[in-house]
Amino acid sequence: MSTSEQKLERLKERIALLLNKAENTNFPAEAQTFQEHAERLMVRYGIGRAELDAQPAHGKKKEPILEAHFDMRGTYRLGQRDGLSVVGHAFRTVTLLQTNYSNFCRLYIIGHESDVATVKNLFSSLVIQASLAMSHWWSIEGKHIAWDRTGSEKVIERREFQRSFYLQVAERIHGLYQEESEHNGSGTELVLVSRKEQVDDFVSEKYPSLRRSRNRAASGSINAAYAGRVAGSRADLGFGKDVEGRGTAGEVAS
Repeated sequence: MSTSEQKLERLKERIALLLNKAENTNFPAEAQTFQEHAERLMVRYGIGRAELDAQPAHGKKKEPILEAHFDMRGTYRLGQRDGLSVVGHAFRTVTLLQTNYSNFCRLYIIGHESDVATVKNLFSSLVIQASLAMSHWWSIEGKHIAWDRTGSEKVIERREFQRSFYLQVAERIHGLYQEESEHNGSGTELVLVSRKEQVDDFVSEKYPSLRRSRNRAASGSINAAYAGRVAGSRADLGFGKDVEGRGTAGEVAS
């Protein structure tokens, strides 16, 4: 294993550690610190893997492109589907597809092996963090604001909180990619574009007849959306500033 590969492995270990800490703290501010640290490391890890894979080397095996799925079940699956789709799209080198079933939703994450693993691990962590943040918000504020709502309307409020939580995380990841690309120069941008083009070619060949999804879960109130975004700004993504299949995908996640 080369020195660059060893550094990337250490980076991956730190990301997993930070996400685990974010999921297991009872203090929102602490979770935010861990999550933001993890997010930045994820972006740097993805860029590092892309640059390493783009380097010409005799006999070096290219990282494979593959597909993994992430299932969402339960009452809040529609908000999770909408929000996590946006989070996935914030990663510059993967493609997200979706299929909706009667009792669950499935997102397909397609990209190079390391990128797919990063996104899937983040999804798992964010679902935990969003659920904890939602329960906290509902117990101290949400249920009082929505005291006169019907049961289904209260579900929509909590779902809107989760969806907005994910949207805030996606905006932060998008900004981190922009920061890193500007800092590293045009070479990084070209590497990321090339890596995504490889994934697009893979998707076009495997799924030549995709159709775009138009269904989106009903929206909740501005209060729920705002609270979700505030909580999402605290989510731990695992990036830090101090660091050197079953089913058939049939719709593009919107």
